Amino acid sequence: MTTDNPEENMTFGELLTLIGDQQRRLTVLENAFAFLSFCLDEKANQLLLHSLRLESQNQNRDEALQQHFSRLAEELEKRNGISTASPDISGYNATN
Repeated sequence: MTTDNPEENMTFGELLTLIGDQQRRLTVLENAFAFLSFCLDEKANQLLLHSLRLESQNQNRDEALQQHFSRLAEELEKRNGISTASPDISGYNATN
């Protein structure tokens, strides 16, 4: 089955193949996003981490999604060697 014809029935094997492909694509996106954080200065990284932490506490999101935001923040902290202190966002704008 292709995604071009969603009405078409798919076998269990095809479903597993599709899920596996989606997992690989997601892994690529997660890694690309993590590597992009290396391009940010320390203040921007802190702001990004703070935003991810806020999303991990957003009650409008389900618990599983909150956990994913939290894990992403933890992974970025680990990769960048950043402490978990709250950022000083006063005077920050996109050009800093």
